[in-house]
Amino acid sequence: MKRQIFTLIGTLVTVTLFAQVPASKISLHKGQKIVVTTSVSIASNSMGLDATSNSTSENLLEVKQATDKDYTISSILTKVKFSMEAPGSSTSYDSEKKSDQESETGKGMSEKLNKPVDVTIDNTSGSAINSPKPQGKKEDATDANPMTSLFNMLGENSSDDIVVSGAFQLIPKGKKPGDSWADSTIEKDLKVRRTYNFKSNADTGALVQLKTVIESTGSMDMMGMSMEMNTNTETTSDILLDPATGLVRKKSTEAHVTGSMQLMGQSVPVEANATTVSIYK
Repeated sequence: MKRQIFTLIGTLVTVTLFAQVPASKISLHKGQKIVVTTSVSIASNSMGLDATSNSTSENLLEVKQATDKDYTISSILTKVKFSMEAPGSSTSYDSEKKSDQESETGKGMSEKLNKPVDVTIDNTSGSAINSPKPQGKKEDATDANPMTSLFNMLGENSSDDIVVSGAFQLIPKGKKPGDSWADSTIEKDLKVRRTYNFKSNADTGALVQLKTVIESTGSMDMMGMSMEMNTNTETTSDILLDPATGLVRKKSTEAHVTGSMQLMGQSVPVEANATTVSIYK
């Protein structure tokens, strides 16, 4: 019996030693590089019509400048592959195919591919402070797709500030597995409520579950028409991270969207589901 007790105590001590203490700041160094690979699957229904989209992308992040308060990180979209299916139409694109590079979609994507965009983040939160946009950007076939417009408005797009800030997650000082915390963002047309749950901490990394509720109103263009849209999005994300540095290793998100859009004086229901998996190396 005593041997079992000592074995249990030893196991608990070992787990405690290997579980890293969460850092109060993100820890990076100048020249550090992070490769972000993201896959997204979307299924939506609008006006009784089903549509699907699948995409993969790769971004290269490089720390260009490090100060006591922030980091300036260059984000470069290096690869994109996607396919979209909707009644009566389908679109596909692969940035590594020469034939696709010469298509109309490819010409539009050339404004985004391999173009560095610097994003500055606060090292105590990981939030983007500013994200200058490249000049000369023009609309391409993906921007004109109604599904893409919908998810861009919901914040599920691959803009550089989202890609960069998504690579980091800090755990508040003093929090331990089983604890939770919350925050919110309120803007003119957007309300976001986030609830975090510190699930576990081990030598393999810390696991944080994030539940987000987004209430959004706004307009989007579809086939040359401007439409007002109201949506409610509920997401659940499992975030595996290095607590000592604040770097995310993997983030898996399930999102469910419900809402309506005003079209020719009528209210049309909208529903969509999205699965996103991002891996950081």
